[in-house]
Amino acid sequence: MTTINPPKGLLEKILKRIHKEERLLVLRRIIIFSVMLTGSLLAFVPVLKILLADFGQSGFINFFYLIFSDFSSVATYWQSFAMILLETLPAASAALFLAVLLIFLQSAKSLIKNIKIIKNNGRLAIN
Repeated sequence: MTTINPPKGLLEKILKRIHKEERLLVLRRIIIFSVMLTGSLLAFVPVLKILLADFGQSGFINFFYLIFSDFSSVATYWQSFAMILLETLPAASAALFLAVLLIFLQSAKSLIKNIKIIKNNGRLAIN
C-alpha cells in the first residue's frame, strides 16, 4: 500500500485561502449594509414628511388631542374613541415609515457587527 503525502505547505495555503474568502465576504457585507444604511437615511426625511402630512389630513392629531383637552369624555366613550383613532390612523404611511426605520436600524447593526469583525481580524482582504 502506498501512501500519498500532500505537498508541503498545502494546509497553510488552504487556510490562507479560506481566511481571504471570509474577509472578502465581510467586506462585501460592509458595502451592502453601507448602501442600505445610506438609502434608508435618504428615504427617512421624505417618508417622515409623508407620514406627518397623512396624520394632518386624516384628522388623527385632532382626535388624539382630545385625550388632553377633554379626558372625561374620552374616558366615558373610550371604545368609540379607540375605534375613531384606529380608523383615522394612516396605516400605510406609518407602515412605510416603520419599514424605513427598521431597515436603517438593522443595517446599522449589521454594519457595526461586520466592521468589528474586520477590526478584530487586524487585516483587510486586500493583501
